[in-house]
Amino acid sequence: MNGVGNYDTNLSPNIDDKQRIPGPTPDYFVGLRSSWEIDLWGKIRSRKKAAMLRFMSSEQGRQLISTQLISQVAGMYYQLMVLDYEQQVIERNIGLQETALATVQIQQEAGRATLLAVQQFNAQLLNTRSLSLGLRQQTLELENQLNALLGRFPQNIKRDTALLAMPLPPFAQTGVPAGMLALRPDIQQAALELEAAKADIHAAKASFLPSLNITPYLGLNSFNAGTLFNTPASVAYGVLGGLSAPLLNKQQLRSQYNITTAAGMSAFYDYRQRVINGYQEVISALGKIRNGQEAYTLKEAEVEMLKNGVSTANVLYATGYANYLEVITAQKSVLEAELALAGNKKELLLGTITLYRALGGGKQ
Repeated sequence: MNGVGNYDTNLSPNIDDKQRIPGPTPDYFVGLRSSWEIDLWGKIRSRKKAAMLRFMSSEQGRQLISTQLISQVAGMYYQLMVLDYEQQVIERNIGLQETALATVQIQQEAGRATLLAVQQFNAQLLNTRSLSLGLRQQTLELENQLNALLGRFPQNIKRDTALLAMPLPPFAQTGVPAGMLALRPDIQQAALELEAAKADIHAAKASFLPSLNITPYLGLNSFNAGTLFNTPASVAYGVLGGLSAPLLNKQQLRSQYNITTAAGMSAFYDYRQRVINGYQEVISALGKIRNGQEAYTLKEAEVEMLKNGVSTANVLYATGYANYLEVITAQKSVLEAELALAGNKKELLLGTITLYRALGGGKQ
């Protein structure tokens, strides 16, 4: 437009100043322009699919964090219940030891027991009372931790001690279908990341092929700003199309394809490892619950036997057939056994929570 034709036209006496074309010629455009790529090879669809899959993967990540939070809260709650049970055990043993101390004091006054026996019973009672204070401190700290996890100030947490006497859920005893392993959020997240990686690889392959672009436009166009809004003379519209093929950036595309392929392999190995870890966690949790139930049954029988032993030791001591050391040993053994029983119950409850988390947090 800036050639000889425009130069001759500008010298014509038949046109005014507004019609003369300046040189160099400016180009003013006000309107809408858009560029569209025709998805001949599915490149755009693959990128869209990868983006959607990664969005769904992030939702599984949120579900994973939610499951972990629920498991942590439930675990702390069960631990508080076990501490309450241990406190009850210690308080009950304190009552038994106080009775034994009163008995040996009476026997000392009657000349049937020594001061050493009184001191031993008293020392045992003091030790048990110190254990009670230690449990109170543990309970206070655990309550504060749970309140902090729930995002609130320290306060008393209401809890039901009757849950310790309840049987475990049936699924922990009869086994779990292997298909439930696929409900784990981390496995679903890894599976979605793997599908997204496949879509990325398809898009990277399609980048090597030619692309068809269409650019429509509609607006006002003029070489003079003063005449830009003089319609309809300045109205301009049209459609441009072009077919382009990657020629100069093939090495860049090849490198990007190699990076995408490597990321896909990494996603595959991550998915496989999560499946292996999930299977291992489920099997370990089931074994822990099964073995823990048997150990708990044996420990219950042991506690009952030791309780009977304490009664027997008290009777024998009162009749002179046992010494005070046997009574102290019997009381100490039953206290340790009951605390160990509480620990076994805690491990069973925590094992149930572990299985809940390993199976995807109860997701249907």
